[in-house]
Amino acid sequence: MPFWTRFWQLVARRSVRQAWGLACDGSDWALVGLSKYKVAGVRVLAVEKLTSTDPDRGRSGFDVGLSQLAVRSRQRVSVGLTEDEVIAGVLELPAQLPRDDWAAEVQLEASQLLGLTPEEVNFDFQPDPLSFGLFTRVHWVGCDQARIRAIREGVRNAGWRLDSVEPALHAAHRAASHLKGGLDSLLTQSPQDWQFDLGPNLGHGQPVFGLKEGADWGLHQALKSTAGARLVASGLALKAWL
Repeated sequence: MPFWTRFWQLVARRSVRQAWGLACDGSDWALVGLSKYKVAGVRVLAVEKLTSTDPDRGRSGFDVGLSQLAVRSRQRVSVGLTEDEVIAGVLELPAQLPRDDWAAEVQLEASQLLGLTPEEVNFDFQPDPLSFGLFTRVHWVGCDQARIRAIREGVRNAGWRLDSVEPALHAAHRAASHLKGGLDSLLTQSPQDWQFDLGPNLGHGQPVFGLKEGADWGLHQALKSTAGARLVASGLALKAWL
């Protein structure tokens, strides 16, 4: 195993019936549970608001609230990282550079921008499928590894298991891509009534690593709405089936 840890691991499709996502909602947290109800359909099982016990977010801030929920013990949950916890960028690497060397290049770039040592950062990356010629464009994201440790510890202290961690924008993109009725559903339905289709994306097909402010105006506006955190939490939970 490499000494660095990816933000999230590809989750193999498995026969789960329920999945949970946890996203920051201002000074609090939004927890959404999803349930599979047919071959390619998912609906909302529960929506909870957890009061943060750590406004400065030096620790997880959600462990107490998460531990008090009446759900089956050792449930799995995915957690989102807010925009101010994540940095992102694009590297242009020589086309002849072996893929095995990309991680070291990304790790060094992330550590320099975060002002941390390479061993203190978590990161992930994805090549741009449209790259060609002498260079390969690699989209990457990174954060302080200490934040990942705090999240992992908070989930463990609450008696749950951490499934994955990823930027909130990526999770919101996933939810918007599979939300029945599209983003208009945020205005016409309560989160408790949302349904998701696990079939081909209904839109927003742009690779998530390339998403930037202004790239998808509707999605960014949705994140600023009162339903934004629940959209992120839904996208985090959806990864259990996608």
